[in-house]
Amino acid sequence: MPIRPEMRNRYPEDWALRSRFVRFYRAGNRCEWCGAENYKPHPVTGSKVILTVAHVYDDRPEAAGLLNLAALCQRCHNRHDAAARRRRRRERLANESGQGSLPFVEG
Repeated sequence: MPIRPEMRNRYPEDWALRSRFVRFYRAGNRCEWCGAENYKPHPVTGSKVILTVAHVYDDRPEAAGLLNLAALCQRCHNRHDAAARRRRRRERLANESGQGSLPFVEG
């Protein structure tokens, strides 16, 4: 998944090296969860697999230890991130709208 420009400074300087190590060396060019092979058709979706690196336990960009990273196909990565992505989107839209939650006051 591409890193949003506003998040770039939160990733370690050696992110490209970590990402490459996880995808090509540790994972052997396959999704670590479903085994789909990089650059080949996905066995379920049929789309071309492009391996990405996911933060598995702690989704903060700074949490880039190798035990927190996994090489995943798009399908596994999107399924893993779906709930957090929905939550962040709701929070972002609420903040942008100016309609944040107001405290309840008994009257």
